[in-house]
Amino acid sequence: MSMFKIPIIGNLVESLAAEFKDKVKPVPGSVLKCDLALGADFMGGSLCHTGIYLGNDEIVEITNEGGKAKVNVVDPSDFLNGQGTNFLRTGINIYVATDGGGCALGSSRVATRARAFAELGRRGTYDLMDNNCHTFTIRCVTGEEATDAKLSERDVEKALKEAFGCARVTWEPTGFSTISCSFDDDD
Repeated sequence: MSMFKIPIIGNLVESLAAEFKDKVKPVPGSVLKCDLALGADFMGGSLCHTGIYLGNDEIVEITNEGGKAKVNVVDPSDFLNGQGTNFLRTGINIYVATDGGGCALGSSRVATRARAFAELGRRGTYDLMDNNCHTFTIRCVTGEEATDAKLSERDVEKALKEAFGCARVTWEPTGFSTISCSFDDDD
């Protein structure tokens, strides 16, 4: 079995199925994700981009800008499409981490940490292994620096389980997709 494969058909089917599932509205401090590179499987998880929801359709993310880590506050559309500059963001939907029972995981403490990082703007050199969106998200969730490379949503899920004391983390569609404009849209 290959360590890296591109499940293009599976990703499209999952994205289409998400349109028919119940939507979970993120709460301030929720972890959000969207697919990268068509949701390719990589080292036990899918390639995805993660960030922290602040509320009012604001998401804090870290991106690579010329080798520098830049923390930005973006709207859901920019989170989903990489502010128009990131061809790797190929998702159709934004997903929120839940407790496995359909309740969005999040807290004001997580949102406060994310906003504080956004106010600083930069966070050193961007590094695909040690200073990426997942290490940023985990820092916001735990309040601590990641101790080793974080490469997929599986690493984020582990941090969420520990921080929120839940046995299971699932990713549920938020209702924000390439065809909606806000988490607050009524379906």
